[in-house]
Amino acid sequence: MTTAIDLADEHGLEELSMPKLSKRLGVGTMTLYGYVQNKEDLLDRIAEQIFQGLDVPSVDDWQQGLFRFFSDFRAAAVAHPTLAQLLATGRVTIPAVFDILEGSFRQMTEDGVPIEEAVRTFYAALTYTIGFVLWEIPRAHMQAEGDYADQWAGLISQLDTDQYPILTSKATEAAPTVASTEQFDWGLRRILVA
Repeated sequence: MTTAIDLADEHGLEELSMPKLSKRLGVGTMTLYGYVQNKEDLLDRIAEQIFQGLDVPSVDDWQQGLFRFFSDFRAAAVAHPTLAQLLATGRVTIPAVFDILEGSFRQMTEDGVPIEEAVRTFYAALTYTIGFVLWEIPRAHMQAEGDYADQWAGLISQLDTDQYPILTSKATEAAPTVASTEQFDWGLRRILVA
């Protein structure tokens, strides 16, 4: 599973195949079928391994618990972009996911949050986190630190200040930090205000 995760993280899920995995492992393709049934089973096992250790903390405040969970989830997804891809394509139907949902909904409803609102809040935070990670990775993790800020500054410097007075003002100095932990936390806190 570790090799499969590495391969998927390096080249993306679309490039992960049983022949490529077997080649990386130095075994025959049919050998893999002694461990997994097919590619779908492989993807479920990848998700299961990445999800290990991701639990909603049992704390008195459900908002704090979900904040910590989605922060940990983002860290895992940044470390393993495969996780965000799997979730974005709807491929995760493993027991760990149902455990997380059950625990989250229990905490929220016990604190008086109506179940429909609990479901909508959780999924708003989930889709925000997945989208943020998919957007963040190429800007903050696939290029040298500072490159995104330099690209942004270069683009802004070419704009006509009369046509774009707000974009060319000091108001956009924070824009290069939008692919950061600070930005992620800012957005997540607003979602979890429910």
